[in-house]
Amino acid sequence: MRIKRKGPGPASGLMPALDHLYRLDEQLRSDRASKLEDLRERDHAIGKSLSQAEDRQCLMHWLEEVNPTDGNKAPRWLSEAHAALIMRLAAILFGLLAMSGFLLASDRALVNVFLLLALFVLLPLATSLIAAWAIIRSLRGSTASVFPLNPARFVIRYALPDWRYLQESSSVVRLLLFKYGQEFGALFAVGAMISFIGLLAFNDFSFVWGSTFAFSDAMVTRFAAILALPWSALLPSAAVSPEIIADTRYYATQLDLGQISAESRRAWWPFLFMCLSLYSLLPRLLLWLLSTRAYRNEVSRAFLSMPGASSVLTRMRMPVVSTQAADEDHVDALVQPVVCEAGTVLLEWAGAMALASGLIEVKNSFQAGLGSPADDLDAIEGINRLQPSHLLVAVKAWEPPMADLADVLAEVHGVSRCSLQLVSLPGRELGEASLRDWQAFASALPFAATALAPLGGQ
Repeated sequence: MRIKRKGPGPASGLMPALDHLYRLDEQLRSDRASKLEDLRERDHAIGKSLSQAEDRQCLMHWLEEVNPTDGNKAPRWLSEAHAALIMRLAAILFGLLAMSGFLLASDRALVNVFLLLALFVLLPLATSLIAAWAIIRSLRGSTASVFPLNPARFVIRYALPDWRYLQESSSVVRLLLFKYGQEFGALFAVGAMISFIGLLAFNDFSFVWGSTFAFSDAMVTRFAAILALPWSALLPSAAVSPEIIADTRYYATQLDLGQISAESRRAWWPFLFMCLSLYSLLPRLLLWLLSTRAYRNEVSRAFLSMPGASSVLTRMRMPVVSTQAADEDHVDALVQPVVCEAGTVLLEWAGAMALASGLIEVKNSFQAGLGSPADDLDAIEGINRLQPSHLLVAVKAWEPPMADLADVLAEVHGVSRCSLQLVSLPGRELGEASLRDWQAFASALPFAATALAPLGGQ
């Protein structure tokens, strides 16, 4: 079997990106047409020098060896990086134009404080809260709706080679949308703040307040005090006093502004600038950092949990021993099972490890699903006594998830991490429909972190 090589060293310093997911999926699908013996020899040869590397490094190095980036392929006219750069510049420009248009369009250079707060502070703050809720839902595994006019979709269009790929990794795409969306929102706020300060330096704007609603001076004072609460103690000059609020009240029929002092009319801008910084820019920055980190973690998780990736790692770490037979045929035998980390316990459900004998080696293992309910309870009591840091549950991947298994796992206590080891039939890969069924089953389990890991198969 031909192996395309890119370079001599492992890709240990690289983190998987969206492109690696698609290349890995493409390669794993291609490997299904190859003989198992050829795959074992190829992957074992690649994994010889990576015995001490972690799973992500091993899989990244394997991917670069068998499916390197095609340097001769003509790039698309607009790459993801170029599309993101265009959107970043557009976000700053839109922020500049929006604030400039708002200030310069004010009648007689009178800026309504209420309207500015509503458009550039309260509205962005509300959208940030909605985005935070959507990101949290995505991290919990729920599908969050994305606004169809989100500008980040423009970037995603050029980030994905094909929208039909990797439906099981749609959470990665959602987090990428959130990451770009929060970045563009933060840059929009930066552009608005630059325009706000720049125009104030060269124009004499007057900040006043007024409304068709019956707002009293005391009500506006309390509202401004609540907004300024985070910084009023450290920056008292960036808070508006009751005297300024009373002095800058404006009525539509008021033609003479002489009674409003020039100092009072400009006294609002430090308060407004701090509102823009704290309620418009800061939430976007925090959400951008959160979504960026979540996106990287989700890409790594999806990269390692790709159907077939676990089989690749197993073949890389299990040496192939060839023995000479009388008829000069070669018989491949797999030795040296994977040794799990300390504190790991295996629960074999319904004899699943009969088809994956020797692929997992743990110090403590239990069996359930074949005997009486009392036997299952004995196994769960043994696990609860040990309180392992990581529980492996070996199941038959070709069978649907059963309620009996969910009931048994519901009795496990003191375990935060659980990994379902999906044992496939020899020579067969895990189907996408079965994978979706087991993903839905895993998401409902009462553990802080639950992962899927195909075992066996190709």
